[in-house]
Amino acid sequence: DIANLKTLAKTFSETLPLDYYTVFCELEKQLADEFNFVAEAVAMDRIYETMTKDKNGYPCESPVVMPRPVPGLVSRRVLVMDYLDGVPLSRAAEEMLKKGIKPDSPESQLFGRRLLKSLTEVFGRCILETGFFHADPHPGNIFVLEDGRIGLIDFGQVKQISGRERETLSKVMLALDDRVSDDNPSDLENIGNL
Repeated sequence: DIANLKTLAKTFSETLPLDYYTVFCELEKQLADEFNFVAEAVAMDRIYETMTKDKNGYPCESPVVMPRPVPGLVSRRVLVMDYLDGVPLSRAAEEMLKKGIKPDSPESQLFGRRLLKSLTEVFGRCILETGFFHADPHPGNIFVLEDGRIGLIDFGQVKQISGRERETLSKVMLALDDRVSDDNPSDLENIGNL
């Protein structure tokens, strides 16, 4: 249990290579958030609202499908939401092969571009516009739906970053795009000073 790990980390802090006490405190907080289904439903709705409105507040189509919580069927320990008919990204290649789609085929390349575009738009908009984003985008939480659209599930881990952090992240992204090379000292110094 986390309390025991924190106690051990504090007791042996002088001999451990990292500040494990802080690590376990963050883990404890994250686990509490992960299993609070009311908070997850609120996060799901908040990201949905971000993705279904344009910069002027007008309705727009989201680049990904997100399940919606069912009103009245959400509590701290229960979350009923829409069902997404598809497979996790971790199984997409296997499913594509079953359908006769080879990894190097034009269909596969088109899917890869659509996947990258959808996820870039979702995470770019969430992080840079509101600073509130899905913080657990592993291949089990990204779905390929039967109709080919991309789905995003599990909003138990979300983060909020400040306007200053969003600005710094934007500057880093622009500096990375403008760099001459990955090992150019002046590029590295410029990025490091942001």
